[in-house]
Amino acid sequence: MPALPLPQTAHSRFAADLVELACERSPEKRTELLCRITDAYIEQPDQRTPAERHLFEEIMMELIDKISGHHKAAASARLAEMPELPVALAHRLASDGDIEVARPIIRDYRGLSEQTLVDVAKQGSQAHLHVIAGRPVVTPPVTDVVVARGDRRTVRTLAANAGARFSSKGMDVLIRKAEADGDLQALIVERADLSLGAIGKLLPLISKELANRLRSTAIEIDESLVQLHLTEWAEERQKDIARTEAYIEGLRQGDLTLNDVVLDLVKAKRLFDTATVLAAMIDLDRYYTFNLLTCGNIQTVPLLLKSVELSWPAVNSFLNLRVTKAGVDDFDVPDRRDYDAIDVATAQRVVQFMKLRRAAAAAG
Repeated sequence: MPALPLPQTAHSRFAADLVELACERSPEKRTELLCRITDAYIEQPDQRTPAERHLFEEIMMELIDKISGHHKAAASARLAEMPELPVALAHRLASDGDIEVARPIIRDYRGLSEQTLVDVAKQGSQAHLHVIAGRPVVTPPVTDVVVARGDRRTVRTLAANAGARFSSKGMDVLIRKAEADGDLQALIVERADLSLGAIGKLLPLISKELANRLRSTAIEIDESLVQLHLTEWAEERQKDIARTEAYIEGLRQGDLTLNDVVLDLVKAKRLFDTATVLAAMIDLDRYYTFNLLTCGNIQTVPLLLKSVELSWPAVNSFLNLRVTKAGVDDFDVPDRRDYDAIDVATAQRVVQFMKLRRAAAAAG
């Protein structure tokens, strides 16, 4: 009489499933088995033996290297629901080049280490950075990298995230990036974690309306100190406006040279006023010109500057200020040979075309 099979315990069934998963070759079956095993692992976390935990980790690491595409994304989504993953496995999934694989781990796995997030932020795509920016909690070492590398959409998402915490360095970069971005300014103003120092740096960039909103929302900051900064900012801004108007008048009268004025304004780090002077010289709206010069295509900037025959030292100083204000370290600044190769008449025709297009848009 043949021996009856021994009843399987939960532990032996789990181990058998792990072995079956390790031997399975079909991607579809692998994904199906992985989901079943993950469910069992989540449902009975305290009943797993050390050997089963070790086997689970080993097999999962092996499996992730053997599947791809939507199978890997499905596996990642299931694993993201687990309360605890092996650090190496979580790191591998979060840093996967396919954002569909990485997204569930970055977005949903609460056990993801800060170091893994920093590593992904340093090496990942803008899609990876954007998912990190939306996590419920983003610590300062992570925001430092995200705000430096992130594009406009990512930085705005980070600024709007109440769970994102910034170091003083990270906040400085965030504020610099807001100089040419009114929507970002509005998001920063709404943050409850602005220090008095951050407010002082933010005030010169924002409109009076946003400055008043900042004053009304700065609950934890001494009102008198905020008002003092507002008053000082308004007074200094009026002086800057008067100086800028005097520069423009001096240039039109022929008493000043554009190169000297631009170098003086750049030295004082007055990017907006520099753009205002240049806009007056090429007869374009100053806000439109500011946007072109600060966040437009980098190939457009030398053309605008060449159209007023600005010298290379003044151009180079302006481009470097643009990089500093944008908070970007690897900006592709044109060199002198590129600038010298631009024909003045061609640059002036480009500017004339911009004017005509603006006029046509306004008429329409």
